[in-house]
Amino acid sequence: SGNHSAMYQVHRSFHIADYVIFSLVLVISAIIGVYHACTGGKQRTNKEFFMANRSLPVIPVAISILVTLTSAVLILGVTAEVYTRGTMYFMAFFGISLACVVSTVTFVPLLYPLKYTSSYEYLKHRFDSHTTKLVGSCIFILSQLLYMGIVLFSPATALEA
Repeated sequence: SGNHSAMYQVHRSFHIADYVIFSLVLVISAIIGVYHACTGGKQRTNKEFFMANRSLPVIPVAISILVTLTSAVLILGVTAEVYTRGTMYFMAFFGISLACVVSTVTFVPLLYPLKYTSSYEYLKHRFDSHTTKLVGSCIFILSQLLYMGIVLFSPATALEA
């Protein structure tokens, strides 16, 4: 039994190929960023930079939102949940899908014609109060700080194991 475990011992360190691929990903990402920073002539205003002048089709926007919401919590947490408790977690898919449909039907027709940049801008104009916008923003920032702690802790725990 002791000899058997030595036979399947895993060597857990980066090899030269791992360092090369990791470096290439970082360098290519940096090149893309520098290229678009130097040649980004179309982005002269905040509206052009943050909202792409409202000219993007639905699919790239949807993919951007999906990728933004994908994190280590989703990748590690959902698979661990399904592994430990079974596939009933799949039922959450129906609730999430219903929430997406309801919010799309409810909020997009409300906010899109108003040409607001964020829901916080809507809060400011709806309640005619800068304080309401500030409180909403502070709540969001606090929730994101707490969430980022979990998002950073998840892969750290996985890498440590």
